[in-house]
Amino acid sequence: MIFDNDYTRLSVAIDVRKNRLDKFLAEALDGVSRSRIQSLVKSGFVLVNNLTTLDAGQPLKMRDEIVVHWQPKIENTELQSDKDVEFSIIYEDDDLMVVYKPAGVVVHPGAGNHSHTLANGLAYHCNLSSNGSRSGIVHRLDKNTSGILVTAKNNFTHDALGGQFQCHSIRRKYICFCYSTINPAEGKIETLISRDRDHRTKMAVSGERGKLAISHYRTLKKFSTFASKVECELFTGRTHQIRVHLSHLGNSLIGDATYSVKNYFVPENIRKYVKNFPRQALHAYFLEFIHPRSGKTMNFTQDMPEDMVALEKILDSA
Repeated sequence: MIFDNDYTRLSVAIDVRKNRLDKFLAEALDGVSRSRIQSLVKSGFVLVNNLTTLDAGQPLKMRDEIVVHWQPKIENTELQSDKDVEFSIIYEDDDLMVVYKPAGVVVHPGAGNHSHTLANGLAYHCNLSSNGSRSGIVHRLDKNTSGILVTAKNNFTHDALGGQFQCHSIRRKYICFCYSTINPAEGKIETLISRDRDHRTKMAVSGERGKLAISHYRTLKKFSTFASKVECELFTGRTHQIRVHLSHLGNSLIGDATYSVKNYFVPENIRKYVKNFPRQALHAYFLEFIHPRSGKTMNFTQDMPEDMVALEKILDSA
């Protein structure tokens, strides 16, 4: 193994068939978490036999040559702080913060959103883990999804929480309003999810490619036959997972123009309000994880925001 400040080169000297790339690197590189390795792979910083791979689960074979280019870290001072970002703190200690993100706030800087994100607001409030433009951000919610997020103040916490997400031990529950009634009223959705072949900004259920996605759901309330209030719990956390899964069942979220599959029936007296609901009616209301420092189980809940409370009243009035 060759190691310097810029890259690490490794040779597979033993028979490691069926061994994943990320697992092999985690075992070979002392002090580097598997979550960081997976991030490096997904960002294009890992080569196998001189070819860039974006698949952390790529199987290896004997005599494979692997090069890990160490992504330069951006200090928190390069993440512009912004005191005007809207969010609220539910819990805070020396290692982490649990925050409420309202709908309309982007979680971290990216294409088309370079400032005024949750990460910028967090940077104004405190020091964060040093993970480039995603400083402090351990997991995400879509811009127009409201709810609870846990954020990290240091790299120890960031890596530890990232590991919990990787092994699916963190519990996340959502409340949503969807069209029609789901049959059966309670169950599990297990599919592959990948980029839509025709619309690259969308995700889609696939029968042959993509990442495993598992959602558990149960109907909490029916509004006649035209809408339902549903609780979803994620086992995996794929991009747009709940939105894609419910659309796949034929029950698109109210307000979700991206994944609406048909022109659903809505009673005439509330049709305009429901059809013009300005965002996907999805709220991350419950989060449970193990505190990396204390080892204690911590759980948090957040009531539905006013717009979803108002939507439920409208649905009741039909």
